[in-house]
Amino acid sequence: MKKFLLLIISVIALNVNAHTFEWGTAEWNVQDGWVFNDQADFDNTGLILTFPNPAGYNLTFFNLIAVNADVFVDDSTEPKEALASAQMGTAARFSFPFVEGHKYKVVTKENLLVQINLATHTTDTLSRNFDSYTISFEIQGPELVNTINVEATMSLAITDQNDPITASEIDVEGIKKDLGISDIAEATIYGLEQTTGQYVPFEYYGPGYFDGWKDNDGDYTNWNGGYNRFAGHNAYPAVYCVKINEAADSITYFFYDYWRDYNPDEDTEIGGSGITPTKRRVPETSYNSVVWDWDNGDGTTTKYVRNYRCNEGQDYKASFVITANKKYVQINATMHFVSIEDYLNSINSLTDDNVRVTSTEVFSLSGARIAQPQHGINIIKQRLANGSVKTTKIFVK
Repeated sequence: MKKFLLLIISVIALNVNAHTFEWGTAEWNVQDGWVFNDQADFDNTGLILTFPNPAGYNLTFFNLIAVNADVFVDDSTEPKEALASAQMGTAARFSFPFVEGHKYKVVTKENLLVQINLATHTTDTLSRNFDSYTISFEIQGPELVNTINVEATMSLAITDQNDPITASEIDVEGIKKDLGISDIAEATIYGLEQTTGQYVPFEYYGPGYFDGWKDNDGDYTNWNGGYNRFAGHNAYPAVYCVKINEAADSITYFFYDYWRDYNPDEDTEIGGSGITPTKRRVPETSYNSVVWDWDNGDGTTTKYVRNYRCNEGQDYKASFVITANKKYVQINATMHFVSIEDYLNSINSLTDDNVRVTSTEVFSLSGARIAQPQHGINIIKQRLANGSVKTTKIFVK
């Protein structure tokens, strides 16, 4: 311990009489207009802006160079924020989720040299520079050969989201033909972050971690909070779930739905999540609740508080990429969350020849059952008839 403290004191002392840091003219690690062959090519190289440090300023473990920048994706005129950093050096590497199949323009706005302050547990700014550097590049990707759009409608009228499951059938045989493969196992399936288009591997979006749950921005998150290993910050509140099965033949939809016993003395409004925000914008999550009279079927009712985070009239989206042989198919799924009344009107208008896309036929979803269309409609109508979806009060914050 003494040796460690002496090391810290020695490192700090080295900079007591050091030269003033001079920025000089920075250089990119690639030429303007550079074209990367694919995602692996970019990942191996990265995007780095290096400052020369002409005065020979001694950078220690406690020094950090940070670069704030705007990133323009493809033809967008609305920039996204990006950050590059370098510790104990001047080669600042960008951590923005650059992905294949897109063109980028990066414009830096501010350069900072900071030092960790052990006493205050913050950073002290030692030098600030506003020189701007611009670079454009492209990351080539596989060829888009097909886009599949599916949709589903959900509502609080659905009190059991597992019976029947709301789902869309996917023409997986057509996808295999598009990609030139005989088995979907030959392809790689990614989930996409809605805000950046970043690829999310199965080990994150699949059952092992997110299981399809997304925040209000459409980015993957944990259902029950905790640390988001993929995004590198605490998880934002889960609002809805759209997931694809490993066979890629179906999409299923869910919404956050938490029931608890009703307490008349309890505050009916739900407070914030207490999540500490990071540099990126925190999704504007709604915290909705309804006092629910549940018909027990024996002439008695039980009051519950049903918490949910979807807003009526809002659409919730998810996308997936299936890629093989330098080709890819993109699946875009939309979940419409509507009022109980609108949902019931749509159900009542359905016939055997005109059914919602969410229950097209019986097929397997990792062992789960999707009911036949008319069976699913009858379940909803039966629940409406016995009053199990009767509501008394709705509180929205």
